[in-house]
Amino acid sequence: MNSRLLCRSVIVAFALVISGCQNQQANPGAGQPAANGNAAQHATYMAMYQRLSDTGFAQGDTSVVDSLLSDDAVDHEAMPGMPAGREGLKQIIMMFKHGYPDLKLQIVDSALQGDKLWVYTVMTGTNTGEFMGMKATGKPVKVEGFDIVRFANDKMVEHWGISDNMAMMQQLGVTGGPGGGHK
Repeated sequence: MNSRLLCRSVIVAFALVISGCQNQQANPGAGQPAANGNAAQHATYMAMYQRLSDTGFAQGDTSVVDSLLSDDAVDHEAMPGMPAGREGLKQIIMMFKHGYPDLKLQIVDSALQGDKLWVYTVMTGTNTGEFMGMKATGKPVKVEGFDIVRFANDKMVEHWGISDNMAMMQQLGVTGGPGGGHK
């Protein structure tokens, strides 16, 4: 894989994993706090996470970012070349809305540990618009991701995450492997 494609793969990680859920109904156990978690706090954090997903990523409304993230929010998987904090996330939301207008994120499982929400998601969508400098492929993708969001004062203050970017690139046909076209 060339360095530009690798960079694109790394860049996608943050956007996939900061995003949340669209439909928890597929897994009835999803969204339940760990046995030692606080159920009310878990529900509050999940509602915030879902709002970012539904209003931000699915609808492309970036105004939700200001109400959910602290002024000094830190993303430990920040995308190279993007502004830090809220402004970077707003740009990511718009990039995804343009590239995947039908983007959906589903929570597979979640747990609360202290002030951190742990979420495993599956993103689906069809690449019908330019995305990170790549022309639309018209191909659907299904990408698994995992992220951790730390909260303080009812705001998202830190994020760590990972997603299966290689699978996404293969499904888009921009790299070799199953469903991929280039090497």
